Amino acid sequence: MAPIPMEATINGPVEQVFDIITQVRFWPQWHVLTRAVTGTVERPFLPGDEFTEFIRTAVGSKELTWKVEAYERAKHVTIALVDSPGSISYTFEEVPEGTLFRRIVNGTGDEASRTATSETEAQSVANLKALVEDVLAREKKGPIFP
Repeated sequence: MAPIPMEATINGPVEQVFDIITQVRFWPQWHVLTRAVTGTVERPFLPGDEFTEFIRTAVGSKELTWKVEAYERAKHVTIALVDSPGSISYTFEEVPEGTLFRRIVNGTGDEASRTATSETEAQSVANLKALVEDVLAREKKGPIFP
């Protein structure tokens, strides 16, 4: 499978965008193939973290176990499949409009490779941009007291 690169400019500071995007618990809310996640999912990635993603494929559900392989806070993260070839890289760059986020999917196993397409990735990254901007807007408003 050829790499699938996607990018989006997200309205928000790079460190906050990084902290939201690297919390696996949000994946089912933005990635169109992800049904559920388990493992280290309630905080931003750290080196060595592992988690399992349950995805939809043309042949049914599949479990993918990921491990954080490369990590530079608020700059770059690469997660790799534990039991087969494949990785996803994220990069974060501060730009005048907020954060330029790039996501590259590199061959993610047999069924996953046939399932992840430019279309599913484009929709997922658009969903991710909307989710991150919504979370940041809600955090900025803070609690409402009578």
